[in-house]
Amino acid sequence: MHIQKTVREMEAQIEDIPYQSRVKVLSSGFTLIWPFRNLPKGRGPYELFLDNNALVHTSWLKDLGSEFRNKIIVSPTLALAEQWLSNQRFQSNPKERVKDFVAPFIKAGIKFPSNYASIQAESLAKNETAWRTQWMLTYLYVVLLYRITKARAGDTIPNDLLAHLKYQDVPMFNGCIMLCCLASYLSSNQSAHLVGDDKAAYSYLNSFISLHGKAKGESEFDENYLRNRAGDLSIWCMAGALYHNGFRPAGEPVIVTQDKALSRLIFRCLPGYMYPNGQMAFSFDERTFEPLHATAIEEHIRATVSGIRQPVGRDEQLRRMDTLRTYVTQAADAQLVAAVDQTWERWLKPGFHESFQ
Repeated sequence: MHIQKTVREMEAQIEDIPYQSRVKVLSSGFTLIWPFRNLPKGRGPYELFLDNNALVHTSWLKDLGSEFRNKIIVSPTLALAEQWLSNQRFQSNPKERVKDFVAPFIKAGIKFPSNYASIQAESLAKNETAWRTQWMLTYLYVVLLYRITKARAGDTIPNDLLAHLKYQDVPMFNGCIMLCCLASYLSSNQSAHLVGDDKAAYSYLNSFISLHGKAKGESEFDENYLRNRAGDLSIWCMAGALYHNGFRPAGEPVIVTQDKALSRLIFRCLPGYMYPNGQMAFSFDERTFEPLHATAIEEHIRATVSGIRQPVGRDEQLRRMDTLRTYVTQAADAQLVAAVDQTWERWLKPGFHESFQ
């Protein structure tokens, strides 16, 4: 994830397209999101980036209408990677499973290359170690987000860690830091509402970070939980990583998700901004809250987010990630520390020096 400008440097450049003008809520419960606050809806073509639910449950296709559907290109790579990383049945026969997943899209008139399933299956197998690392790049910030959101009364350590983060020699994923700032404020102001929303904003965050036993098989804070939450955030963080690595979409980038925390809180409050050179940064949209709350959140972000650090080599990046691992687990319980360390050894570290092929 690459952040080009600080919050302060961005202010004069941002064109404020309201979130309501950048979303399309479907009757199926899914939402289409144009993720950049300065890029409006156009007339297509549209490149749809799917989360896992949008890949598995395709009823939303019927909500698009033929005119819109005829202008879309579907990019399910991220969702297919999640299937590969979490689903043993998928791994046992990836080519056939990819065919099964794309069949409803083809039936709806969406085109895929004739050898698409073979290409995807081969790529997933060849890049498994790299995918495992890529998937978990944000997991240490998930740990901090969890600790802030679930901190018990009187436990100031998670918020202290956030406040002093900018002084540490660690990777600065500014979008994730902004999300932690939002969580910090909402945890202390649990009655705050997003403008026009009947539900408390904290409820979306709390639901997002909580264990989900029935839906995701989560019974404790462990490797499985961290993989799931890092994956949930990946559809939001993905744009920065893709554009930083030279990706250019085949159409207007559009996110498809059913996740309420993502569609109603995270994408709304912390949209991306696209620069003319193709780089992007995250920002805080102050219009999402009433002025009292918006000003306080913005001040919290300003006080916490640091400037952009110069790029370093992979060895130094890994050292900084290890420093972050130690930092975010300070004074944490033994189970959390064990889960973080296990995830480090099994997911992040092995493929850290590998590139996608």
